[in-house]
Parts: sequence; C-alpha cells; structure tokens
Amino acid sequence: MPGAPTLYARVILDSPLPQLDHPFDYAVPERLRGEIRVGQKVIVPLRSGKRRCDAWVIDLVDESEFGSKAADVESIVSPVEILPSALYELARSIADRQAGSAVDVLRLAIPARYVRAESAFLALDRVVAPAHVPAHVPSADKSYVQHAGGVSPLTTGEWVPRWVTAFVERAAAQLHLSLSTVCVVPDFRDIEHLTRAIAAAGLSHQAVRLDAGISGQERWVNYLRIVSGESLIVVGNRSSVYAPVTHLGLIQIWDDANDSFHEPLAPYAHPRDVALVRQSHTGCSLVFSSLVPSPAVARLVSLGFLKHHAEPQRTVKIIPTDAMSHDSISARIPPVVFTEGRTAISEGPVLVQVAKPGYASTLRCASCRSRAACTHCAGPLRQAKQQGPVSCRWCGRISTQFSCGSCHGHTLAPGASGGEKIAEELGRAFPGVRVLPVDASADVIVVEGKTLVIATPGTEPVAAGGYAAVFVLDGELARGREDIDADVDALNQWMSAAALARDNATVYVSGTGPVLGRVIATGDAMNFVTSELSSREALALPPATRVAVITATPQVLESVRATLEALPHRSVLGPVGLDADTARLILTFDYRDGAAVATALRALIVTTATVPRKPTPATAPTAKPRVSRLSVRMSDAWLTLN
Repeated sequence: MPGAPTLYARVILDSPLPQLDHPFDYAVPERLRGEIRVGQKVIVPLRSGKRRCDAWVIDLVDESEFGSKAADVESIVSPVEILPSALYELARSIADRQAGSAVDVLRLAIPARYVRAESAFLALDRVVAPAHVPAHVPSADKSYVQHAGGVSPLTTGEWVPRWVTAFVERAAAQLHLSLSTVCVVPDFRDIEHLTRAIAAAGLSHQAVRLDAGISGQERWVNYLRIVSGESLIVVGNRSSVYAPVTHLGLIQIWDDANDSFHEPLAPYAHPRDVALVRQSHTGCSLVFSSLVPSPAVARLVSLGFLKHHAEPQRTVKIIPTDAMSHDSISARIPPVVFTEGRTAISEGPVLVQVAKPGYASTLRCASCRSRAACTHCAGPLRQAKQQGPVSCRWCGRISTQFSCGSCHGHTLAPGASGGEKIAEELGRAFPGVRVLPVDASADVIVVEGKTLVIATPGTEPVAAGGYAAVFVLDGELARGREDIDADVDALNQWMSAAALARDNATVYVSGTGPVLGRVIATGDAMNFVTSELSSREALALPPATRVAVITATPQVLESVRATLEALPHRSVLGPVGLDADTARLILTFDYRDGAAVATALRALIVTTATVPRKPTPATAPTAKPRVSRLSVRMSDAWLTLN
C-alpha cells in the first residue's frame, strides 16, 4: 500500500544572517501531520542536522523542488498560530522596502514567548465569538487631523489631552462595527492617558497594551488575544503598529515626528511608513494626528493622499517674548515669568518648559570660562544634580579631578542651566509654592493645585483643568540644533506646551526668532511646514526624496562604490570616514526608484556578508576570518546622520 503523500512546511528561519532571508522547505514527518499549522513556530535542523534553528511556518505545500532531500521538521515550539499570514506579508513588504530581513521585522512585531503564561491562557475556558464584519464597511478614510490642543475631563474626574478623547471616540466607533483599531503613540505618558480614557469609556475589556510598561508575561498574553480573532483596541508604542488584529478597521498615530518613533533596530522602518504599507494591504482607515504636521505628512497632504482636517483654533494667546524687551531676549528666565507667573499661580498650576534636564547641562572652567571637557574622550561635562557627580555626556565616565586645558584651573562653574537649576532659582522667587522638576526619568502624569512645573519637552504632565499659564524658555537652543528639522521640531515642542494650557490662558515663548515668532503667534503651522517642504523639494532633500545611509569598512565601501553610483540617484555623498574601521556613504533617490535601490542594496548586503575578510596580522593564526558587514538604513529623513 503506497504511503501518504509527502507534506512540506515552507518556513522562514529565525536567523540574523541575510543570506538566509528566504523560504526553506522541510518535510513534515507523519507524527506532526495532524498538529502542524501555518503560523506556528517550529524547530528545524541546519546543515546535515548538526545545528538547530527556530523557524516560522508560512505555508504548507504538497510539492517541493528538494523532494526527498528535504530534511524533516523536528518539533513544534508552540501550538498557537502566532504568525498570521497577513503579518508575514507585511514583514516581507517592509523588509523589501528597507533593504532588510523579514525576520528582523518579526522580532519587532512578535513579543518574547512566556510558556507558563501561554499555557494558562490556553487553559482558560474562553469562548471567543468570531468577529462579525458587517456587509457594508465604510470606505477607507486617510486623513491628517491637526489638533488645536486643550485638555478634557473624563467621567472618572481625571483629565487627559483632548486628542486622547478623539482617539477613543474613533476607536469605539470601529468596535461598534466589530473592527479593530491600532493606536500608536510615542511614549508611556500617552499610553497611560489612552488607557485611562478607554477605561472611562467602559472599553477596558476590549483593549490591550503592547509596550514595555507592562510585564513580559502580560504582553505575551495580550498578543495571544490579538491573534485569537477578537475585535480589540490595541494601544502601544512604535512596534505596536505591527499588531496582527484579525479585522483591522483603523490605524491612528499621534505625533509621528516625535523622536521616540525613530526605530533603532534593523530594518529601521518608521511606524508612519509601516502604517502606510499596512493600509495599502488591508484598505483600513488611516489617521495621523498632531499639533504641527511633520514634513513627511505635509508631503502626503500636498500629494492629495491625506485629507487635511484642522480643528478651530482655541482662545489661547501665544506671545513671543522677544518683542517685549531687550531683557526678555538676554535673560535665561525672562522677567515676565516672575510678573505674570505670580498672578497665574494663584489660579492653578503653571508650566515652565526648559530645553535641558539636570542641574547644569554644560559646565565651564570657573577661571577662564572655557568648556569643561572629559579627559578620556573630550566630551562635554555635565552635572545632573546640584550635589551630584560630574560626568561626561558622551562616555558617561565620572570626572573627579577636573583640570582646565586652557588655564589649568580646577574649579567648575555651571554653563547652561538645566531644569533642576531653573527649579532652584524659581523656588526662591515663588515662596510657598510647590516646585516640581520633571524630566524623562519622572513618571508624573497629572498635577493639580498650586504647583510650578519645570519640565523638559515631551515630559509635561497634564494639569487638572489645564495650566493657568505656560512659559517656554530656551527657544534659541531648540532652534539652534544642527538638524534639518530643527525649526519644525522646535515649533512642535512649543505648541505641545501651549496645548496643555486652559482656554483663555496666556502662553509666553522666549527665543522664537522673528519667523517662528509669527508662526506661533498666528497658529499657521501648516503653511510654514508646507513652505519648508517646498524648499526641500527645490534642493532634493528629504522628505522630498528618500535617503540610504550605507555603513561599512572603507575597503568594502570602496569596492561597492561603482555599483552604488550606477543606481538611480539624485546624489552620492562620501564616503566619509567615521573612525579607523568604519566609513559612511549617503545616497539620495526618488521615491519611484525605491524598489530598485532597495533590491540592489539588499544584494550588496548578502554579497558582502558571504565574503570573509582575511585575518589581520595582529590576529592569531588560528583565528577565524572575520565576515565583512555592510549596513543600510533607508529613510525619508536625515535622522540617520545624527
């Protein structure tokens, strides 16, 4: 009697090697035939069975070009189908767009597995009704919503930014249609606000978090709920954009220009780009929201891909202090903080936004005022606390014996004051008032009462009812960054602080300069960013073009430079040596050439990864040859150069 037809599992290996980033076929042994399914994680042998590797099953087929030569799948890691086909297709598309590996995307998308938590989840007597998809699903809405700011009360008496309630209302509307929503926000403060608003709306049982603010076990269980087919609201940071909900109705992203969205791991895809690719796959609705549009979103609006919806401006007066007096320009703390702050603090909390955290963000020699530098790496020295140690901002080493390179003095003095120093000065000027310094290390979400909050950008807590007054300091520091997006980012920082003021409050901003002063006073951010975009289009700068940053050894870059210059491009910059072993080359190109450029760069990555470098004379004769590495980061911004 002839045996049963052979069944093959087509898998993607969980390996960082770029040359292994393609499907492999393995025979499914008889003992696993009734158990193996697409989406499961399995263990397969490598190289004649001497090594083992985890892999995801992406398909089950009856034929394979390898036939009897195909090795057998050894075992199934988890019975759960943790990799839905749609997620693999998304990972493959993102990897191809970014010249990366699909497995790198899957590592970002799928949380670490916890066996006990998974077993407990599977043991529950859970009855999940299949999500009902209505016969008529609303057509996809692709929008940019420019929020006017403000805070809103919840039914629980808590206060959240007004954009949070808008997010929850849109997500609730999707749940009413049995559709899921993915909410992607920059950091834990935004997640906390969304979680509280969802709870106040009575939707906590249909919402899950995917972020580092919860335990690994809870995150894994939440992921299992997502792949089980429930209609859910998913809330998380940048990696949550991949959440493989079954019936996706809406993706909404808050403040896509936020630095927290810069993905540090390969293939470096921005959540904004992932959302755009995912929308093209699923046809879901897509909403970007912020106070100031990013240049990338402004480009999508100008192309007609996104509809621009601007909320009516609030009755908040924003005053640039540069025009008030010369003292306001030169003083780190403008006089208006003391005169108007004393009046406002009697009405409610007052916010002061500062550029730098710590006590002294830079230190100088007390004798000659030269910049204090680290003796190890020549980096700038700083002091986080008034009585805290002096350390280097670059290498982190503690400096115990300072000696000035110019005058050989040994005494340090503050250069630029940080939030702690400003809080100390204002504490003396506001006796009897609670002074609260807040930076990235603090987890203050909401404040109330007679409180003077000194916060760095992005860490500002919400005040119950809104701040009675807002003062933004250090505008010239925000504008002075060596970054193409410095003005747009500065405007976003200032508007974020102003958005937390109560209606009819006054916001004072120092160091805006004449151009940004007019923009922030009139609230015409969209026209300003559109003008910025036009300037970049004339100069062929991102986001009008895309950029690829190629990093490797000088020898590798020199060997592939001719290939790179033959690609479709606007310009090739470099190579520039970063250190003795690393050089960088920058390629700018049009969006329409993105697929060709990514394919060619991926081929170079695989080629250089499979060519060993000869051991240097300094290495031992028995040392294995080192493998050449070529790293590629593709983006629509210059952030990769920072």
